Amino acid sequence: MGIHMSENLSKSGFSVTGYDINKDVFENIKYSQIKQAFSIDELCQKQDCIITMLPNSEIVSEVWNELFRKGTENTLVIDCSTIDVETTKSLHNDAHKFNFLALDAPVSGGTVGAENQSLTFMVGGESNAYSLAEPILNSMGKKVFHCGSAGSGQAVKMCNNLLLAITMTGLGEVIKLSNKSQLDQNILYDVISTSTGSCWALNNYSPLKGIGPDSPADKNFKPGFSSNLMLKDLLIAANAMQGLDLKLSNFVINKYKDTVNDGLGHLDFSSIVDS
Repeated sequence: MGIHMSENLSKSGFSVTGYDINKDVFENIKYSQIKQAFSIDELCQKQDCIITMLPNSEIVSEVWNELFRKGTENTLVIDCSTIDVETTKSLHNDAHKFNFLALDAPVSGGTVGAENQSLTFMVGGESNAYSLAEPILNSMGKKVFHCGSAGSGQAVKMCNNLLLAITMTGLGEVIKLSNKSQLDQNILYDVISTSTGSCWALNNYSPLKGIGPDSPADKNFKPGFSSNLMLKDLLIAANAMQGLDLKLSNFVINKYKDTVNDGLGHLDFSSIVDS
C-alpha cells in the first residue's frame, strides 16, 4: 500500500521521502523520485507532513510516539492504517500535547486502489488539519471524506469493513445455493450485478473465477486484502460491538476466525466464499 501511495504522491509533484524497516521494498521503487530515509530520526527532518501506513495499533502508537519526540512542531501527521478508535483518539490527544496536527485517514480500495490512485479516504480530525491534508490525499485517491472529529475516520472504516465481510460471506452462501441449483454462474453474475442483489463484493471484486472484473479469485485468491487483515479489522469491530446483540456480525467474525485458524489467513478475504 505504502509503495503505491508514495509513488502517486511523487507523480503528483510532491517531494517524497520514505522509510521502512524492510529495506528491500526500495528495490521496487529505485527508479522513482522517492528518497530513502534510513531511520525515523532522518525521516523527521524538514518534513511538512508524515504519513504512516502500518499493520496494527501497537506499531502505530510506537511510531507516532517516536515522531513526536524527534519531529518538528506543527508537522501534519496522517495515519492511513486501520486501527481501533480508542488508540486513535489517544494519539490525537498526544499530538495536541506535542503541538502536532493529526488526522486518522484509513483507506478503502486495497493494493489495487493504491496502485490505481482510486482509494477512498475516511478522515477524522480537526478542520484545519483536514484542509491541509485534502490535496495530499486527493493525490493518492479518488474520494476523500471528512467524517468528523478525531477517531471518526477509523469508526467509519470499521463499519465499512464489517459490512464488506458480511456481504462477501452472504455472497458465498448464494454461490453454494446456485451451484446446488445447477445455475450458470455467468448468468447468475449478469442478473445479480444488475438487480436488487447488486453489491460491490460481486460487481467489483467477484469471487467467481473468470467472471466479472479481474480479481483475486482469478489468481487463486492471492490477496489484495488478506483474511488475516480482515480479521484484524473485524476484531476492532467486535470490541466496539460490546453491549450490542449483533448476531449476524458475530457469525461472520467467527467465520473469519475459523478461516485464519485453519491456516488460510494468507488468502484474500474473498476466499471466505469457499469455506
